[in-house]
Amino acid sequence: MDRVVMAWVALLWLTAVAEGLQVTVPDKKKVAMLFQPTVLHCHFSTSSHQPAVVQWKFKSYCQDRMGESLGMSSPRTQSLSKRNLEWDPYLDCLDSRRTVRVVASKQGSTVTLGDFYRGREITIVHDADLQIGKLMWGDSGLYYCIITTPDDLEGKNEDSVEVLVLE
Repeated sequence: MDRVVMAWVALLWLTAVAEGLQVTVPDKKKVAMLFQPTVLHCHFSTSSHQPAVVQWKFKSYCQDRMGESLGMSSPRTQSLSKRNLEWDPYLDCLDSRRTVRVVASKQGSTVTLGDFYRGREITIVHDADLQIGKLMWGDSGLYYCIITTPDDLEGKNEDSVEVLVLE
């Protein structure tokens, strides 16, 4: 009986080690109201025994998503997205064509806000959830939860959620 239990424990341990770091953001899209609080959830599992560093990054849309709502998207963009159904003209572009900035980082119990977000009610709660006190117009875009551990380099270390702020 003890051998069977030890074999199962060894198998589970090896499976966990083989997967490595796994980061998931359960909500892929979040619509939220202007000046209201929101929480962006991020879950991770790791085989590391070292504390993880959590970082949330913001990436602006590639082009103005509100323009589409108002019927102002270009015919070229519409034809490109119809030809390639996997390509999203608002989300899929090089970082050099959009604003990219660090929102917040957490190491141990210390949370540090990026320069642009200082003075705002923003923090990282629980293990890796980003809590924003009041959403602003410029907060619409992609948010990436990035987890780094010193000794768990395999697996998926980031995931993202799209946030659309409405009035």
